[in-house]
Amino acid sequence: MRWLTVLIVLMLAGCASGQQAAIREAAEAASLQWARDWAECDRLYPDKYRKPVTPRIKCQAAAVDKYSAAWKQATGSAPLDIHAKHNAQALLAAQRFDKGEISEAEYKLEAENQRFHRKAVAAKVDAARQEAAASTSAAIQAATPPRTRRTNCNTYWGTVNCTTY
Repeated sequence: MRWLTVLIVLMLAGCASGQQAAIREAAEAASLQWARDWAECDRLYPDKYRKPVTPRIKCQAAAVDKYSAAWKQATGSAPLDIHAKHNAQALLAAQRFDKGEISEAEYKLEAENQRFHRKAVAAKVDAARQEAAASTSAAIQAATPPRTRRTNCNTYWGTVNCTTY
């Protein structure tokens, strides 16, 4: 019965590591697609301060939304509300700049503030993801029983041969 329990635990650990690999691959694919989409926005709108800037911001927001949806599908969670908030703030700043309500310097400052805040949030999200991965790994290790070593010794013609397995 004990061997059956050990076998089940090892099978579950194998399933979990297989799931992690699939999640990692899907997340990497989402990141690559985001990079391609963002590069396409940069190609379509090379000058980020040339009016109108709103189409560029909408293009980037669409890339982020697509990435968030793919990430959520891959991992089961994504900070969609944070991305939506940042997209809305960037769009509002772009519209104000296009209308002439704020200067280019003010628009650059708002963009820089948003970029700084986005990086801070991304660092927190990455830390949470790493913590979740570490706890999953720890749970798998805790569920896997320690390996028992056995030594078998036999005497042949005055020589002792021992095998550890």
